[in-house]
Amino acid sequence: MLGIVHRDGRAWASLSGIVAGYLPWSLYTDRTIFTFYAIAFEPWLILCLTYMLSLVIGPPGAERERRLAGGLFVGSLLVLIVMVSAFFWPVWTGQVLDVEQWQYRMWSPSWT
Repeated sequence: MLGIVHRDGRAWASLSGIVAGYLPWSLYTDRTIFTFYAIAFEPWLILCLTYMLSLVIGPPGAERERRLAGGLFVGSLLVLIVMVSAFFWPVWTGQVLDVEQWQYRMWSPSWT
């Protein structure tokens, strides 16, 4: 949407990789899609995330209060992302967990 409204090429560039990766999979809705294929999207997702976070912080010429509020929000969000990543690190790296710790990390019934 921002690419159309503001004619921002950065939005189109970051979104193009995601569209090019997901569009072929929409033709095969009856097949199993494995999550390890998502690693190919990671650079594009990081580009989209950094683009959106830069919009939250604001342009360099914006008011000081605006950039401070945006920076605090972005900083808080990044700290939350790091904390959640640390929480799930044992699962992602295949470490041995007892049943209670495993169930504590399974937030959705479809994850088990």
